[in-house]
Amino acid sequence: MAADISKHLERAKRFLEKNRVEDAIEAYLAVIEAAPQHQEATQALGDLYARMEQPDRAAVYYGMLFDLLVEPRDEIKALAIYNRFLRPVANQQPPERIARYAFLQQKQNRYDEAIEQYSRAAEMFSEAGRAEDALFCWERTAQLAPDNIQRQLRLAEAAEKLNKTALSARAYLRAGQLASASGATAEALKFLGHAYKLAPHERGVALLYADATLKAGDAATAAALLEPFAANEKDATFLDTYADALMSSGQLDRARVVLEGLLREKNEGITRLFELVDGYVAMGQEGKGVEVLSSLKRRMFADKKQNEFAAQMDGIGAKHPDSLSIIEFWAQLYNELNRESQYFEILIRMFDAYMTAGNVPKACDTIEKLLDIDAYDHRNQERIGQLQGKADEGFFRRISGRIAGSGGLGSGAAPAARQSSSDSGASAPGDEARKMQALEDLIVQTEIFLQYSLQAKAMERLQKIAAMFPGEEERYPRLRNLYELANWWPEGAPKAKAAPPPPAAPPPPPPPVVQEPARTESFAASPNKTGTYTADTLRDLSKISEINQKIFRQQTPRAMLNTAVNEVGGYLRAARALAVIGAQGRPPELAAEYCAQGLRIAPGAQVVLLLAQMEKAEPDELGGLTVNASDGSILGDLGLETALGVMITDKETQIPGGMLIVGHSSEHKWKPNEAYFLQAIGDQMLMSVSHTRLRSLVRRMGVSDERTGLLSRSSYQSCLLTEAERSRTQGTPLALAILQIDRGADILRQHGESPVERFLEQLARSLQPIVRQNDVAVKYTSWSLAFILPDTTLQGAQNLAEKLRRAASGVRPPWDSTQVTLSAGIVEAVAKPDYENEDIVTDLINRAENSAEEARKAGGDTIVTLESPKI
Repeated sequence: MAADISKHLERAKRFLEKNRVEDAIEAYLAVIEAAPQHQEATQALGDLYARMEQPDRAAVYYGMLFDLLVEPRDEIKALAIYNRFLRPVANQQPPERIARYAFLQQKQNRYDEAIEQYSRAAEMFSEAGRAEDALFCWERTAQLAPDNIQRQLRLAEAAEKLNKTALSARAYLRAGQLASASGATAEALKFLGHAYKLAPHERGVALLYADATLKAGDAATAAALLEPFAANEKDATFLDTYADALMSSGQLDRARVVLEGLLREKNEGITRLFELVDGYVAMGQEGKGVEVLSSLKRRMFADKKQNEFAAQMDGIGAKHPDSLSIIEFWAQLYNELNRESQYFEILIRMFDAYMTAGNVPKACDTIEKLLDIDAYDHRNQERIGQLQGKADEGFFRRISGRIAGSGGLGSGAAPAARQSSSDSGASAPGDEARKMQALEDLIVQTEIFLQYSLQAKAMERLQKIAAMFPGEEERYPRLRNLYELANWWPEGAPKAKAAPPPPAAPPPPPPPVVQEPARTESFAASPNKTGTYTADTLRDLSKISEINQKIFRQQTPRAMLNTAVNEVGGYLRAARALAVIGAQGRPPELAAEYCAQGLRIAPGAQVVLLLAQMEKAEPDELGGLTVNASDGSILGDLGLETALGVMITDKETQIPGGMLIVGHSSEHKWKPNEAYFLQAIGDQMLMSVSHTRLRSLVRRMGVSDERTGLLSRSSYQSCLLTEAERSRTQGTPLALAILQIDRGADILRQHGESPVERFLEQLARSLQPIVRQNDVAVKYTSWSLAFILPDTTLQGAQNLAEKLRRAASGVRPPWDSTQVTLSAGIVEAVAKPDYENEDIVTDLINRAENSAEEARKAGGDTIVTLESPKI
């Protein structure tokens, strides 16, 4: 047989040499007849027929050659043959060959061409009644184009006809997901419903169909779809959707059981529980709503999430201003948090709610609480007026003295004084009134600066007052008293002598904006004060002190900025608040932003544009930078109508070091006290950031190795003493973790000091990005590291140790070893009443070393935590 084939091949070649093509074709056909798989003869026949311009006959043999080349995986040559000779006559090719060609294109990552050829083969298979082969091709197109909804539907329909329900359900499910993502809600519901019909026992199908049904507004059906799977379900997403469906269908008690279980087991679902409270109150079941709130409060307070709870409570209180139970709970919350300004505002709402409900005794109790917080607020008198004729005389007798003593409206003198001030202001020339208002603003600003020991800024304002209002201290006692308090006097002006006691009769009325005689008497009675503050100023002073304390407690610059903007934005009810640290004219080094509900964090480019616009603004005489929205203004892009900013100056270099900005989304007239408020907060914020950076620098001065950035063992105890002092005075936690290489002493003896040292350096470099800026890493021994963790509980330290061990598992030692394991010993500082800083540190070090030793005895590759001192 082989001899015959060789004979025919020789004959064919001789015929070709003599240009006898027909005879050569006959010889090659004889080869094919004897050996149908003969590649040389098959290709020669295709070439000869193509040369004779018989493309149909040539395609037959080129097709045979393509089939032969696919089998031995000579794929490149096969593709070349198909593209050159068979593609022009693709309709004449059998579907199997087209599918093979599509497969080769897929392997070459030419997905579009592969999809086209698979689709053509599938159509041809379908016409030939070969449904299984067509389904195979449709499945390949769906895999190659997972985001094409039409291909998913074609696959789903083909699979359903062949009763392949699982494959059909998956395809319908994917089609439903794609339709939902494109916004075609009705189509998505239709496809997901079809998938659920095919596979009603598939949990994933039921979940997606229920979610779509819930979004379509049929909550009861959605809950019924999920109910068969809910009993043993642990997945948070499933339970959240199920609870949402139950709440939306009015089954609040069942939703409560689901959500409380989710919170208990997964620590999730808090937001949904607040929505449940909203639903309870809306349905008039306020008692159940308060029960859920009480449970949430205990949980979130234990997790130190008081601010998050208060923010959620603010939303619920705002939605239900007529619910007495909610408002009472709301007020009690802020009373416990000792936030008087918010407590005061909620008490105002609570009084109105009591009056609406006709509960006069409770309204009277609320008024007394309001007077305890701020007897100066004008709203107190308005509400006392509402009680006239309703409350008993004993109540009015109790509060009359308090209102009179506060200079309020109760005595009847103050209304007359305010009215006369208003009348005189109306009759005085406009320029004089504005001049005296400017003086009043400067005096208030100076008082605030003196209150917080900002001497440089206070002197600056005093010099401005002396330049703008020369000699005014002669006729304005409040200004004269301010000069004396600051121990400063204008140049060339005679220093005032001690003021004599005031006469019994009140002095003549001062200029329009100057304080009333009653306030002048208060100066003589209390020489340490420069005047009586307004209620707004007193609240601002209280809030400045509260915010400054919170900023000081933060350990990182970023946390300080975040605290500042959140507190300022919430207090001023701003749409946005932005704090930046950095040199003027350059992108900020640090930035933090507060956004009201409905607004998104501004992109970095918009922040830079806003800063540039604020820097171009002309400061007013009090230093405030005001910008209003206009055509082309960046404020419009940020959703703001107006913004107020203050420049923060570095006290050492006296150059701008940052900016604090607030903005409102509606028209707002900025008040002088708002600029003072921002300036006081901004100064404290910049000082705190500088202090933190200096503290970090001082720590790094004790570094023993520049390559690792680790503190030396000699700095270990001093750093612990510093942190123990701060922990004891501020009541914050302090933890210590020792991370050691298992069998470190044996490894050191076996491989020597140098390889172990290099490994420890690699380890330190890989672990330091994981710890926070205020955490301190120390080289403890030749095979261990210590981590001092301020503001970290035992649980937090354990979580960090797990992260460190996972990161360390990827570091390979320089000696021959598959992997080195690490152990950790973790303890938390115990601050007993009779402990000094040295006692705390000694106890902490001893227990840390004991825990590390226990980890070693346990065989290593573990974490040991000691909850209390060992006895």
